[in-house]
Amino acid sequence: MQEPKLIDIHCHLDFPDFNQDRDEVIKRTLDAGVWFINIGVDLETSQKSIELAEKYDGVWLAVGLHPTDRAGGEFDLEKYRELARHPKVVAIGECGLDYYRNQEARNPKSKIRNKQIKIFKQQIELALEVGKPLMIHCRDAHDEVLDIVSSFKLHASRLCGDIHFFSGTWEQAQKYLEMGFSLSFDGPITFSDNYDETIKNMPFDKIMAETDSPFAAPAPYRGKRNEPLYVKEVVKKIAAVRGVSFEEAAEQTTKNAINFFGLE
Repeated sequence: MQEPKLIDIHCHLDFPDFNQDRDEVIKRTLDAGVWFINIGVDLETSQKSIELAEKYDGVWLAVGLHPTDRAGGEFDLEKYRELARHPKVVAIGECGLDYYRNQEARNPKSKIRNKQIKIFKQQIELALEVGKPLMIHCRDAHDEVLDIVSSFKLHASRLCGDIHFFSGTWEQAQKYLEMGFSLSFDGPITFSDNYDETIKNMPFDKIMAETDSPFAAPAPYRGKRNEPLYVKEVVKKIAAVRGVSFEEAAEQTTKNAINFFGLE
């Protein structure tokens, strides 16, 4: 298998949006030299992600339980532990906190908030147990995610992860980076300058690119279904913000993903 030109570290090709042409999307992605990591949001999608990864070279996956009501339920440690043993599982997640989609979670005393925190901590513990990085989802909760991750870091220095679809401030980014975490960026960076300060100032070896397909398509595909092939547009913008060539940004973000997730 040839080395990739680009890597989309976070997408959801098992979602129904791809039911009509999933194999075609994957084929043109891999034919273009783009590898990707498919991300589970619950047990069902984690299992589907395994099936995709087994079918194709250049495809890996993460298994986990998303923090929003969409995933629902409790975290079944034994079942996720079994899935996490698969050789193509490279991360635990997507897990984390989301105080945006459910406004009740903004209340520090709400049951929903406490449940999200409990499930997030369970997945951190699993990541440490199996020796894999976290794939963290965070919306309107960066300060609390930072507090939780920091508390684990005190006792387990080997804990690491990626903050998927990073949307925080440069100050928050610096705190993640100081703990050895990486940050990844999506399509919105192509039509918003809100991310430029972080992209420009963070260490180049800590930045990765993703699509979050089928969501958040970059310009010039905004409003359409996203797919891993469009990660190229994200890398183009990273290159422009950092003042380097596309080739340099592609090489660096690809190297970062290979090293961080141990892709072989």
